[in-house]
Amino acid sequence: MLKSKKRQTRQKKRPLWEWGAWALLLCLLIPQPVSAQEPAAFSLKEARDYALQYNYNAQKSQLDVLAARKKIRETIGIGLPQVGTSLGYTNNLELPTMLIPDFFGDPSEFIEIQFGTQHNANLGLQVQQLVFNGSYLVGLQTSRIFEQLATEGLERTRLDVVETVSQTYYLILVSQESQKIIQGNIENLEKTLYEIREFYKEGFVEETDADVIQISVTALKNSLQNLEKQTETAYQLLKFQMGIDLSEEVRLSDGLEDIISAQDIEKALAGSFYLETNVDYRLIQTQEGLAEMNLKNERAQYWPSVAAFYQLAWAAQRNSFNFFDFDNKWYRSQAIGLTLNLPLFKSGSQRARVQQASIALDQARKTVRQVSQGLLLEEAQAKNDLSAAFESYTNVRDNMELAQKVYDKTLIKYQEGLASSTDLTQANDRFLGTQSSYIQAMATLLNAKNKLDRLHSDYEVTISEG
Repeated sequence: MLKSKKRQTRQKKRPLWEWGAWALLLCLLIPQPVSAQEPAAFSLKEARDYALQYNYNAQKSQLDVLAARKKIRETIGIGLPQVGTSLGYTNNLELPTMLIPDFFGDPSEFIEIQFGTQHNANLGLQVQQLVFNGSYLVGLQTSRIFEQLATEGLERTRLDVVETVSQTYYLILVSQESQKIIQGNIENLEKTLYEIREFYKEGFVEETDADVIQISVTALKNSLQNLEKQTETAYQLLKFQMGIDLSEEVRLSDGLEDIISAQDIEKALAGSFYLETNVDYRLIQTQEGLAEMNLKNERAQYWPSVAAFYQLAWAAQRNSFNFFDFDNKWYRSQAIGLTLNLPLFKSGSQRARVQQASIALDQARKTVRQVSQGLLLEEAQAKNDLSAAFESYTNVRDNMELAQKVYDKTLIKYQEGLASSTDLTQANDRFLGTQSSYIQAMATLLNAKNKLDRLHSDYEVTISEG
């Protein structure tokens, strides 16, 4: 007991730095609260650029271009030397028997003989080179047109992605602005409703005045709830179009007013339209080129084809399986030659195929003419729509300012007892209607501009192949 007490009295106190180290270790072990990650914000241009890189259709179109390039390499390889080897082994379990006349005895009699060995092996090397083939030359040209078609398809897909992403971006902004308008109207009406109820308690107004306002408030709340659901659905659509996981959160950094102010409507209306810059027109021209190549290919079936070959072979015949015994001899043979294939008569079937290809080419040329006229008509209609949308936007904006003044004056008159609750409700409905019309006019203007930009391939993004 005395010794243990003595030990206790001799224990040293822990230094302060040691206590501090333990406290720091505890702080590191205790999990700290993690701040929530802010949702990614996208401007309109950023949303377009992101979609061009990660949109599913854009990525698949990029793979189409890559596949077309591989097709060109495949076609080129057909005309290059083809080298192959062969190795064969035969075990003659029973050698074939042949009958030959008995030249040493009675020639009218036959004797049975067997030729060959039981074990035979051969090793060969073959080299083939296409010298001339009309279909190959046409196919080489056609494969390059396929690459051009895939590249133009990629450009068209990218333009479609930009157009659809822009439309959805506008839709979300319109829904959000409409929510702000309705929320503001609800707050104003609830304030007015509170004042009317206070007036009712004092006996200055009837209860029906408050009921009329309450009906409007309830209707606006229902509209607000529907808009919130539509906005949520539009966000999901935008993320799908951009190639973003649907579970991720995003927000939009541009506003409708900002996008509208950035638009040069007069310049867009005065711009010229050139068919050669329109990807849809270039696509149909490329398809016409494919029809021409098809006709050339069918005509090339009448041309001869020439191929050269070289063969090198070794053969061994043994009565025992000793091919790995290099003391025994292998017999070598070589050959070189040309093969000429000249079609002479196909019973008219090839002539019919040429005629079908000629008809298809004629149809393709008429389609080019049809598409060119249709695009010119579509561009003119798009400009008319943009002009009408811009005029409507200007008029609705002025009407909204007038409706604001009418509502403010009606509210003052109602508070002074010079207007009824019905007058106030109608003025508020008109003001709300003009606000909604203004938002819709902005959306119509932007969509009309978006459509015209699509025809002119005039987007502020990089749409060429990267």
